[in-house]
Amino acid sequence: MIEFLTNYWFVGLMVIGFAGYVIYLITKHRWTKLREIAYKMIVQAEQVITGTKKGQERFNAVLTQLYNVIPLWLRIFIPKNLLEKKLQQWYELIKDSLDDGEINHSTAHSESTDIDNL
Repeated sequence: MIEFLTNYWFVGLMVIGFAGYVIYLITKHRWTKLREIAYKMIVQAEQVITGTKKGQERFNAVLTQLYNVIPLWLRIFIPKNLLEKKLQQWYELIKDSLDDGEINHSTAHSESTDIDNL
């Protein structure tokens, strides 16, 4: 077995690289899907949880629902605090888009990146 590994180490390295690339594509695709689901959940939370001073309650409800959508095996790569940061960025992008119809960081508290980087 050791002889096989020493003779064909390059093949093993390529298999590991390919598996890493597949995992990257899966997580990249999941971020896109999660962002789409999050947008829908944000709108739903705005409609269901009404009243002033309820922003944090809405945010937590969306975060919990969104985290439960993620498959268990993918939660290893996406901890809840990372999802919380992404959700905040997505919310700021929505808010920025609503103020003048463009994502141009024109809102006062916008610190998010371009939508292509998400």
